[in-house]
Amino acid sequence: MIVAYILGNSAKYGLAIVEQVLEVCSCDQAIGHDIGCSSQKMILSSLLSQRAKDLNLQVVINAFHGFAHNHVCQLQNHLLYLAGFGIEDLETCEQVFANSNSTAALIHHASLFHWTQFLDLHFDQWDSDNSSLGIIWKYEPELKDFQSSHNISDKDFISWCHEELNYLKNCSQEPDSMMLAVKYVEVLQKLQFADELKNPFHVHPNCSA
Repeated sequence: MIVAYILGNSAKYGLAIVEQVLEVCSCDQAIGHDIGCSSQKMILSSLLSQRAKDLNLQVVINAFHGFAHNHVCQLQNHLLYLAGFGIEDLETCEQVFANSNSTAALIHHASLFHWTQFLDLHFDQWDSDNSSLGIIWKYEPELKDFQSSHNISDKDFISWCHEELNYLKNCSQEPDSMMLAVKYVEVLQKLQFADELKNPFHVHPNCSA
């Protein structure tokens, strides 16, 4: 996962990291970034564009930050809607650091041995609680029951995502009739405002004296 600030001239640092990922890791890699949609456009407009396409590089948005993006962007770049990421949210570092803060009160006066021992126990428990296999084993039967009772297949989830994306893309611009109606009301409001400036003592027809 790459977490980098790509602003102005510092964009070159992000591109340098992407080039290194392509060089070392080769094909079928994914990079998570808080603004993955913008990073993707930057990569496609750079000299790395063709190489990134040839090696099937994906640039996605971290799960937590992704919900701040508009829904069209989420449907295309959020991990929730992309295949191949499993239950990964690309926020593991933040979760580990936040969770490990709870050990500070217990180990800040401990000897080096007990400090290391307690952290090892903590992260061993962390791995156990966040095991992908454990989550699948626990919740997959519930998902299958839900699908069976509602007559839903795995393909339905995928098709719903595509249908929603197509609908939102078609709704990105208002119909001409709606835009004309809004423009008409705006002109009427401007006309009324101009009349009131011209004759401040004029009583509006809909207002009682």
